[in-house]
Amino acid sequence: MEALTIADVPAWGLRAFAFVFGALWGSFWNVAIYRWPREMSVVSPPSHCPACGTPIPAWRNLPIVAYLMQGGRAACCGARMSPRYVAVEVLGGVLCVAVVERFVLSALNSELALLAPDERLLMPRLLEALLYFVFLGGLVVATFVDLEWMIIPDEVSLPGAALGLATISLRPHGIDAVDAALGAGLGYLVVQLLFVYAYEAFTGRRGMGEGDAKLLLFIGAFVGWKGVLFALVAGSMQGLVIAILAMATKAELIPEKARDELAHDPGPFASEAETEARCEDEAGEVAALATDDAEPETPEEDEEEGRSPLRMPFGPFLALGAAEFLFFGDALIEAYLGLFPAP
Repeated sequence: MEALTIADVPAWGLRAFAFVFGALWGSFWNVAIYRWPREMSVVSPPSHCPACGTPIPAWRNLPIVAYLMQGGRAACCGARMSPRYVAVEVLGGVLCVAVVERFVLSALNSELALLAPDERLLMPRLLEALLYFVFLGGLVVATFVDLEWMIIPDEVSLPGAALGLATISLRPHGIDAVDAALGAGLGYLVVQLLFVYAYEAFTGRRGMGEGDAKLLLFIGAFVGWKGVLFALVAGSMQGLVIAILAMATKAELIPEKARDELAHDPGPFASEAETEARCEDEAGEVAALATDDAEPETPEEDEEEGRSPLRMPFGPFLALGAAEFLFFGDALIEAYLGLFPAP
Protein backbone atom coordinates (compact mmCIF):
# COMPACT_ATOMS: atom_id res chain seq x y z
CA MET A 1 0.00 0.00 0.00
CA GLU A 2 1.43 3.35 -1.05
CA ALA A 3 1.84 6.08 1.53
CA LEU A 4 -0.53 9.04 1.32
CA THR A 5 0.74 12.16 -0.37
CA ILE A 6 -0.41 15.72 0.15
CA ALA A 7 -2.46 15.55 -3.03
CA ASP A 8 -4.40 12.48 -1.83
CA VAL A 9 -6.32 14.36 0.88
CA PRO A 10 -8.62 17.31 0.12
CA ALA A 11 -7.35 20.58 1.51
CA TRP A 12 -10.71 21.43 3.08
CA GLY A 13 -10.67 18.15 4.97
CA LEU A 14 -7.25 18.86 6.43
CA ARG A 15 -8.33 22.35 7.44
CA ALA A 16 -11.52 21.10 9.08
CA PHE A 17 -9.68 18.36 10.97
CA ALA A 18 -6.99 20.84 12.05
CA PHE A 19 -9.53 23.27 13.48
CA VAL A 20 -11.34 20.59 15.51
CA PHE A 21 -8.06 19.09 16.71
CA GLY A 22 -6.72 22.50 17.68
CA ALA A 23 -9.90 23.46 19.55
CA LEU A 24 -9.70 20.25 21.59
CA TRP A 25 -6.16 21.08 22.61
CA GLY A 26 -7.17 24.64 23.26
CA SER A 27 -9.36 23.23 26.02
CA PHE A 28 -6.33 21.53 27.51
CA TRP A 29 -4.43 24.80 27.36
CA ASN A 30 -7.12 26.24 29.62
CA VAL A 31 -6.26 23.55 32.15
CA ALA A 32 -2.57 24.38 32.06
CA ILE A 33 -3.19 28.13 32.22
CA TYR A 34 -5.13 27.70 35.43
CA ARG A 35 -3.32 24.86 37.17
CA TRP A 36 0.40 25.16 36.44
CA PRO A 37 0.99 28.49 38.19
CA ARG A 38 -0.87 27.08 41.17
CA GLU A 39 1.37 23.97 41.15
CA MET A 40 -1.64 21.73 40.52
CA SER A 41 -1.91 18.56 38.47
CA VAL A 42 -3.43 18.74 35.01
CA VAL A 43 -4.66 15.17 35.40
CA SER A 44 -7.02 15.37 38.36
CA PRO A 45 -9.61 16.06 39.74
CA PRO A 46 -12.20 14.81 37.22
CA SER A 47 -14.73 17.05 35.52
CA HIS A 48 -17.44 18.63 37.61
CA CYS A 49 -19.29 21.94 37.72
CA PRO A 50 -17.24 24.40 39.77
CA ALA A 51 -20.32 26.24 40.99
CA CYS A 52 -22.48 23.35 42.21
CA GLY A 53 -20.24 20.28 42.01
CA THR A 54 -22.38 18.38 39.50
CA PRO A 55 -20.34 15.94 37.36
CA ILE A 56 -20.03 17.10 33.76
CA PRO A 57 -20.76 14.45 31.10
CA ALA A 58 -18.38 14.21 28.17
CA TRP A 59 -21.01 15.30 25.66
CA ARG A 60 -21.25 18.67 27.41
CA ASN A 61 -17.51 19.18 27.11
CA LEU A 62 -17.36 19.82 23.37
CA PRO A 63 -15.10 22.84 22.79
CA ILE A 64 -16.82 25.98 21.49
CA VAL A 65 -20.06 24.10 20.72
CA ALA A 66 -20.98 23.56 24.37
CA TYR A 67 -20.36 27.21 25.16
CA LEU A 68 -22.58 28.40 22.32
CA MET A 69 -25.38 25.90 22.90
CA GLN A 70 -25.51 26.71 26.60
CA GLY A 71 -25.39 30.47 26.07
CA GLY A 72 -22.12 30.81 27.95
CA ARG A 73 -23.56 29.29 31.12
CA ALA A 74 -23.26 25.99 32.95
CA ALA A 75 -26.14 23.69 32.02
CA CYS A 76 -26.59 22.39 35.57
CA CYS A 77 -26.85 25.60 37.59
CA GLY A 78 -26.52 28.52 35.17
CA ALA A 79 -23.14 29.81 36.38
CA ARG A 80 -21.80 32.28 33.82
CA MET A 81 -18.67 31.27 31.88
CA SER A 82 -16.07 33.84 30.88
CA PRO A 83 -15.54 34.34 27.14
CA ARG A 84 -11.82 33.78 27.68
CA TYR A 85 -12.41 30.05 27.91
CA VAL A 86 -13.97 29.77 24.46
CA ALA A 87 -11.50 32.33 23.07
CA VAL A 88 -8.57 30.04 23.89
CA GLU A 89 -10.36 27.13 22.21
CA VAL A 90 -10.95 29.18 19.06
CA LEU A 91 -7.33 30.32 19.15
CA GLY A 92 -6.22 26.69 19.31
CA GLY A 93 -8.26 25.86 16.22
CA VAL A 94 -7.00 28.86 14.28
CA LEU A 95 -3.35 28.20 15.13
CA CYS A 96 -3.64 24.54 14.16
CA VAL A 97 -5.10 25.51 10.77
CA ALA A 98 -2.27 28.03 10.38
CA VAL A 99 0.51 25.46 10.91
CA VAL A 100 -1.19 23.05 8.51
CA GLU A 101 -1.29 25.80 5.90
CA ARG A 102 2.34 26.70 6.58
CA PHE A 103 3.92 23.24 6.72
CA VAL A 104 1.54 20.97 4.79
CA LEU A 105 -0.71 22.73 2.30
CA SER A 106 1.96 25.22 1.25
CA ALA A 107 3.47 22.41 -0.85
CA LEU A 108 0.38 22.53 -3.06
CA ASN A 109 1.39 26.00 -4.18
CA SER A 110 4.36 24.48 -5.98
CA GLU A 111 4.47 21.78 -8.60
CA LEU A 112 4.26 18.51 -6.67
CA ALA A 113 5.98 16.75 -9.52
CA LEU A 114 9.07 18.88 -8.88
CA LEU A 115 9.29 17.84 -5.25
CA ALA A 116 11.32 14.88 -4.08
CA PRO A 117 9.20 11.79 -3.32
CA ASP A 118 9.61 12.15 0.44
CA GLU A 119 8.63 15.83 0.19
CA ARG A 120 5.24 14.80 -1.16
CA LEU A 121 4.40 12.44 1.71
CA LEU A 122 1.60 13.58 3.97
CA MET A 123 2.49 12.05 7.33
CA PRO A 124 5.99 13.57 7.77
CA ARG A 125 4.56 17.00 7.04
CA LEU A 126 1.68 16.45 9.46
CA LEU A 127 4.15 15.41 12.15
CA GLU A 128 6.18 18.55 11.55
CA ALA A 129 3.03 20.67 11.73
CA LEU A 130 2.07 18.92 14.99
CA LEU A 131 5.41 19.75 16.58
CA TYR A 132 5.09 23.42 15.66
CA PHE A 133 1.53 23.38 16.97
CA VAL A 134 2.90 22.15 20.31
CA PHE A 135 5.38 25.02 20.18
CA LEU A 136 2.58 27.54 19.61
CA GLY A 137 0.54 25.95 22.39
CA GLY A 138 3.39 26.51 24.79
CA LEU A 139 3.56 30.15 23.73
CA VAL A 140 -0.18 30.57 24.32
CA VAL A 141 -0.02 29.04 27.79
CA ALA A 142 3.02 31.15 28.69
CA THR A 143 1.26 34.28 27.45
CA PHE A 144 -1.91 33.87 29.49
CA VAL A 145 -0.07 32.78 32.64
CA ASP A 146 2.35 35.71 32.39
CA LEU A 147 -0.49 38.18 31.86
CA GLU A 148 -2.27 36.88 34.94
CA TRP A 149 0.56 35.99 37.31
CA MET A 150 3.63 37.73 35.84
CA ILE A 151 5.45 34.40 35.80
CA ILE A 152 6.17 31.86 33.06
CA PRO A 153 5.78 28.25 34.22
CA ASP A 154 8.80 25.98 33.86
CA GLU A 155 6.36 23.28 32.73
CA VAL A 156 6.20 25.18 29.43
CA SER A 157 9.77 26.31 28.89
CA LEU A 158 11.96 23.43 30.02
CA PRO A 159 10.13 20.41 28.53
CA GLY A 160 9.39 22.55 25.48
CA ALA A 161 13.06 23.32 24.94
CA ALA A 162 13.94 19.63 25.32
CA LEU A 163 11.27 18.71 22.79
CA GLY A 164 12.52 21.31 20.34
CA LEU A 165 16.10 20.06 20.52
CA ALA A 166 15.10 16.37 20.37
CA THR A 167 12.87 16.69 17.29
CA ILE A 168 15.08 18.67 14.93
CA SER A 169 15.31 15.76 12.50
CA LEU A 170 11.51 15.60 12.36
CA ARG A 171 11.27 19.25 11.30
CA PRO A 172 13.05 19.27 7.93
CA HIS A 173 11.62 22.63 6.88
CA GLY A 174 12.91 24.33 9.99
CA ILE A 175 16.38 24.79 11.45
CA ASP A 176 19.34 22.45 11.83
CA ALA A 177 20.87 21.14 15.05
CA VAL A 178 23.58 23.83 15.26
CA ASP A 179 21.04 26.61 14.76
CA ALA A 180 18.76 25.13 17.43
CA ALA A 181 21.58 24.78 19.95
CA LEU A 182 22.81 28.32 19.26
CA GLY A 183 19.28 29.68 19.48
CA ALA A 184 18.53 27.98 22.77
CA GLY A 185 21.85 28.96 24.32
CA LEU A 186 21.78 32.51 22.98
CA GLY A 187 18.19 33.06 24.06
CA TYR A 188 18.83 31.96 27.61
CA LEU A 189 22.24 33.52 28.17
CA VAL A 190 21.53 36.93 26.65
CA VAL A 191 18.54 37.50 28.89
CA GLN A 192 19.97 35.82 31.97
CA LEU A 193 23.35 37.54 31.85
CA LEU A 194 22.44 40.94 30.45
CA PHE A 195 18.85 41.66 31.41
CA VAL A 196 18.73 39.78 34.71
CA TYR A 197 22.15 39.71 36.40
CA ALA A 198 23.92 42.69 34.81
CA TYR A 199 20.86 44.94 34.75
CA GLU A 200 20.15 44.18 38.40
CA ALA A 201 23.77 44.86 39.34
CA PHE A 202 23.66 48.36 37.78
CA THR A 203 20.09 49.41 38.59
CA GLY A 204 19.14 47.39 41.64
CA ARG A 205 16.18 45.77 39.87
CA ARG A 206 15.73 43.28 37.10
CA GLY A 207 14.94 44.36 33.57
CA MET A 208 13.49 40.95 32.74
CA GLY A 209 12.64 37.86 34.73
CA GLU A 210 14.30 34.46 34.70
CA GLY A 211 11.10 33.09 33.21
CA ASP A 212 11.73 35.22 30.12
CA ALA A 213 15.20 33.68 29.76
CA LYS A 214 13.76 30.17 29.93
CA LEU A 215 11.03 31.11 27.46
CA LEU A 216 13.71 32.24 24.97
CA LEU A 217 15.50 28.94 25.58
CA PHE A 218 12.27 27.27 24.41
CA ILE A 219 11.86 29.65 21.48
CA GLY A 220 15.45 29.19 20.33
CA ALA A 221 15.15 25.40 20.35
CA PHE A 222 12.32 25.65 17.80
CA VAL A 223 13.20 28.66 15.62
CA GLY A 224 16.93 29.13 16.14
CA TRP A 225 19.08 32.15 16.85
CA LYS A 226 17.44 34.30 14.16
CA GLY A 227 14.07 33.59 15.73
CA VAL A 228 15.41 34.54 19.16
CA LEU A 229 16.78 37.87 17.93
CA PHE A 230 13.57 38.55 16.02
CA ALA A 231 11.45 37.76 19.09
CA LEU A 232 13.59 40.09 21.23
CA VAL A 233 13.53 42.98 18.75
CA ALA A 234 9.92 42.62 17.60
CA GLY A 235 8.74 41.90 21.13
CA SER A 236 10.54 44.98 22.47
CA MET A 237 9.11 47.22 19.76
CA GLN A 238 5.56 45.98 20.22
CA GLY A 239 5.90 46.08 23.98
CA LEU A 240 7.19 49.65 23.80
CA VAL A 241 4.11 50.70 21.84
CA ILE A 242 1.83 49.17 24.47
CA ALA A 243 3.85 50.75 27.29
CA ILE A 244 3.64 54.20 25.69
CA LEU A 245 -0.10 53.85 25.20
CA ALA A 246 -0.48 52.68 28.79
CA MET A 247 1.46 55.66 30.13
CA ALA A 248 -0.45 58.07 27.88
CA THR A 249 -3.79 56.74 29.07
CA LYS A 250 -2.57 56.10 32.63
CA ALA A 251 -3.77 52.53 32.30
CA GLU A 252 -2.35 49.76 34.48
CA LEU A 253 -0.78 47.03 32.39
CA ILE A 254 -1.03 44.64 35.31
CA PRO A 255 -3.44 45.81 38.03
CA GLU A 256 -1.95 45.88 41.49
CA LYS A 257 -4.86 43.78 42.72
CA ALA A 258 -3.85 40.93 40.40
CA ARG A 259 -1.50 39.31 42.91
CA ASP A 260 -3.66 40.03 45.93
CA GLU A 261 -6.87 38.66 44.48
CA LEU A 262 -5.65 35.70 42.46
CA ALA A 263 -6.81 33.36 45.19
CA HIS A 264 -10.31 34.62 44.45
CA ASP A 265 -9.96 34.68 40.65
CA PRO A 266 -13.27 33.66 39.06
CA GLY A 267 -11.53 32.27 35.98
CA PRO A 268 -13.63 31.17 33.02
CA PHE A 269 -16.66 30.67 35.30
CA ALA A 270 -17.89 33.87 36.87
CA SER A 271 -20.99 33.11 38.86
CA GLU A 272 -23.30 36.00 39.60
CA ALA A 273 -23.53 34.59 43.09
CA GLU A 274 -20.64 34.59 45.55
CA THR A 275 -19.29 31.28 44.28
CA GLU A 276 -16.14 31.80 42.26
CA ALA A 277 -14.85 29.00 40.11
CA ARG A 278 -13.00 27.93 37.01
CA CYS A 279 -13.92 25.46 34.31
CA GLU A 280 -11.10 23.70 32.53
CA ASP A 281 -10.64 21.04 29.90
CA GLU A 282 -8.56 18.05 30.74
CA ALA A 283 -7.26 15.78 27.98
CA GLY A 284 -10.19 16.72 25.82
CA GLU A 285 -12.70 17.01 28.65
CA VAL A 286 -13.62 20.02 30.75
CA ALA A 287 -12.36 19.76 34.30
CA ALA A 288 -13.63 22.17 36.89
CA LEU A 289 -12.24 23.45 40.15
CA ALA A 290 -14.13 25.22 42.87
CA THR A 291 -11.97 27.85 44.54
CA ASP A 292 -14.27 28.86 47.36
CA ASP A 293 -13.31 25.93 49.60
CA ALA A 294 -9.56 26.29 49.57
CA GLU A 295 -7.17 28.98 48.53
CA PRO A 296 -4.52 27.89 46.04
CA GLU A 297 -0.94 28.59 46.83
CA THR A 298 0.38 31.82 45.40
CA PRO A 299 3.59 31.44 43.38
CA GLU A 300 6.77 32.64 44.97
CA GLU A 301 7.25 36.35 44.58
CA ASP A 302 11.01 36.32 44.48
CA GLU A 303 10.99 38.28 41.25
CA GLU A 304 8.32 40.75 42.29
CA GLU A 305 10.68 43.35 43.71
CA GLY A 306 12.73 43.31 40.53
CA ARG A 307 9.86 44.23 38.23
CA SER A 308 9.72 47.56 36.44
CA PRO A 309 7.38 50.24 37.80
CA LEU A 310 5.00 49.52 34.91
CA ARG A 311 4.63 45.90 36.04
CA MET A 312 4.68 44.87 32.43
CA PRO A 313 5.07 41.18 31.53
CA PHE A 314 7.42 40.71 28.60
CA GLY A 315 6.63 37.05 27.94
CA PRO A 316 3.52 37.74 25.82
CA PHE A 317 5.53 39.99 23.50
CA LEU A 318 8.33 37.43 23.17
CA ALA A 319 5.70 34.82 22.35
CA LEU A 320 4.07 37.10 19.77
CA GLY A 321 7.43 37.83 18.15
CA ALA A 322 8.27 34.12 18.00
CA ALA A 323 4.92 33.29 16.38
CA GLU A 324 5.39 36.12 13.87
CA PHE A 325 8.82 34.76 12.97
CA LEU A 326 7.48 31.23 12.53
CA PHE A 327 4.89 32.32 9.97
CA PHE A 328 6.33 35.48 8.44
CA GLY A 329 9.95 35.73 9.56
CA ASP A 330 11.68 35.36 6.21
CA ALA A 331 9.33 37.78 4.47
CA LEU A 332 9.56 40.36 7.27
CA ILE A 333 13.36 40.21 7.42
CA GLU A 334 13.61 40.49 3.62
CA ALA A 335 11.26 43.48 3.63
CA TYR A 336 13.30 45.14 6.39
CA LEU A 337 16.61 44.60 4.60
CA GLY A 338 15.00 45.97 1.44
CA LEU A 339 14.78 49.33 3.18
CA PHE A 340 18.56 49.56 2.98
CA PRO A 341 19.65 49.18 -0.66
CA ALA A 342 23.06 47.68 -1.26
CA PRO A 343 25.81 50.19 -2.14
